[in-house]
Amino acid sequence: MKEAVNCVEHGASTEAFACGHIVRSLRTNERVGFFYSSLDATDGPCAWCNSCDEMLEANGGDWTEVLETRADIGLLCYECFVRAARLNGVLH
Repeated sequence: MKEAVNCVEHGASTEAFACGHIVRSLRTNERVGFFYSSLDATDGPCAWCNSCDEMLEANGGDWTEVLETRADIGLLCYECFVRAARLNGVLH
């Protein structure tokens, strides 16, 4: 199991990662797209938006430290990650 994070909204939960656009979309309820490596909490889920996917593809499709910095990858609890997936139509 991945590391636990303490979310203000959900308490202790498994860690997940998402680009800054997705993190901010949780506050604005704006759909920004949702590409992901996994939706399984045990696989270290990570997600990125449409804009970050375009940047990723333009740079060969592999994440680098530079791309991760540009995407402003942030830590989320798994429950917030699932909420972002639902907001963007990936889960119902």
